[in-house]
Amino acid sequence: MKNRFIMYFILFLFLISLGIIPLEHANIQKEQVIIQQYSTYLMQNGNYLNYTVVSGVEDKILYSNVSQIVINYNITTYLLKPLGLVYYNNSIINVTIIGEKLKIYSGIPQLIKAILYTPGLQEVIWAGYLSKPAFISAYAYVNGTGTLELQYLNGSSTYSLNVSIGTNLKLSVPLIGLNYTMLTFNSYRQITISTELPIPYRSFENISDFYISMSSFFNNTLLPSMVWKSSNITAVEFFGIDGTIAGFLEVNGPRLLILKNLNAEYYTPKYVITTTINNMTIILGIGNNSVESTANIAFSYFVDVSKQIGLLFSIENTSSVFLAFNNGSVYDIQISYPKNISVSNITIQNTVFLAEKIIVSLNSSISLIPITPKYNYTFFILKELPNGSILFVNETDFFMRNNTLYIVASRPSETYYIVYSNHPLLTTTQTNQALIPYGASNLVLIAGIVVILLAIASIVAIRKRRL
Repeated sequence: MKNRFIMYFILFLFLISLGIIPLEHANIQKEQVIIQQYSTYLMQNGNYLNYTVVSGVEDKILYSNVSQIVINYNITTYLLKPLGLVYYNNSIINVTIIGEKLKIYSGIPQLIKAILYTPGLQEVIWAGYLSKPAFISAYAYVNGTGTLELQYLNGSSTYSLNVSIGTNLKLSVPLIGLNYTMLTFNSYRQITISTELPIPYRSFENISDFYISMSSFFNNTLLPSMVWKSSNITAVEFFGIDGTIAGFLEVNGPRLLILKNLNAEYYTPKYVITTTINNMTIILGIGNNSVESTANIAFSYFVDVSKQIGLLFSIENTSSVFLAFNNGSVYDIQISYPKNISVSNITIQNTVFLAEKIIVSLNSSISLIPITPKYNYTFFILKELPNGSILFVNETDFFMRNNTLYIVASRPSETYYIVYSNHPLLTTTQTNQALIPYGASNLVLIAGIVVILLAIASIVAIRKRRL
């Protein structure tokens, strides 16, 4: 019996450890750092050519306690001697992209450089020397579409071939053949790269006039982004849920630097809105119950206004609330504070419920009413129209945040009730209370359910007393 107890105790501790281990690593920030830089030099040396390639390539996964990375650069020099003319017939050129890598097959030898042109960016993504047909692999950022310029040595000059991403073709090319010997290969230098992800709208304050808000492709997903450009820098920030940074790309001269936040959540938006708030152009990528933005979103909530789904949101460090619709219209929503709140009773199906009556004067056609509920009970919301009718307020038109109830209110309603559904009063002696709300089939259904539950509770209580 004792051994069985020890065995169960050990098993219990083991199961607890399985639950603890994921929690220890759940909040660890992970980033992927990709850097790639090439420089090339071609010089005539008597009957020979000296072709030199300086390259630095790195791909690392870093954790939150690492703030910089050291990149090693190598230098390779090729000694090349031109030969006679060679015809390369029906040679295959194939270009595909997988994630951040371009796969290039060149059936033509003597390839020395690949230059990528994509919307907003231009970058040398590979440099070297192919002595025969071969595959090469290079890191690249392709913003939707892209074109490659493949440069081949043709004696002491170069021959360029332009192909699109996804190309698979055959062609014939005459080139002056080359005989080569790799002369040197050694370490060149080291540089240190910061891995700190930038903060939206604060990272490039000195060139803030040069950014463009747009949608760009990141991991084959269209995301809100900002493209920064100046005389010596081109950079793109990609934004995920609530303005978190999903990734960062910098192209400075011939350098490609990609920082990826592997913890960031992002999806393909259903529709994208560009708007200006506080003199800042921002993009909202709105999907199913999520919003991706180039701004830091403090909170967001989907509401149903006049049978149209809209996104209610606010931005960090601002006091305003905005409402955006998929047609691109964005409204500044006013806050309307209650003029009077009083405790009241309301009668539904001959049952009196505890309620709070809120009277408000709306500042605009659509307003947001903040209220702190008096009681910690389950509730639903009613609104009273000028003609006296009382209607049920859809659950999409109110929400709780930081213990405050927010009602999305629209004219002409200026009187609302918070009805505490699980706190009915058991007497109906007060005959001057509100009548059964009409024009609210959903409310009648809820009231019927409440009455049935009360009846069941009464029957159970009577049976217990009899027992």
